[in-house]
Amino acid sequence: MEIDLLKLNYSDKIDVDTDINYSDDYLKDSDIIHLNNVHVSGTIKTDIEFNYDVNFTLTGEMIINDSLTGDEVPYKFNTNIEEKLENSLKSLDLIEFLWQYIVMEIPMRFTLCDDLSVKNDDYEVISEEEYKEKKNNPFKDFHLE
Repeated sequence: MEIDLLKLNYSDKIDVDTDINYSDDYLKDSDIIHLNNVHVSGTIKTDIEFNYDVNFTLTGEMIINDSLTGDEVPYKFNTNIEEKLENSLKSLDLIEFLWQYIVMEIPMRFTLCDDLSVKNDDYEVISEEEYKEKKNNPFKDFHLE
């Protein structure tokens, strides 16, 4: 979706309020499995130096892998975009422009799992309390009074 920035020559602002759809070509090189309900709203104005002030709110939901279970889980995002663009631009490709902000919203680790104990055939992640209980300590039954 292209926005004609030359409209700002005869208008004080450009209002944007639209849904955005991303093809699988964008998703294949990212950790995002699917994008749902991506919506952008906001304005583009010109400043005193005739640069473009972009003020957007970007919302949506990405489907990503759970860091612990590997299951597909939804992750909602909501970000505010405030950026200055140079006035040499004639148009703005909204899909390309917003993609960089969506990628920055991908969490490094995310889980919906309440049980944070992780177990495998070779290892088990346990809490400190569990460690103290399981620790091979010959004095654990000895109590000082």
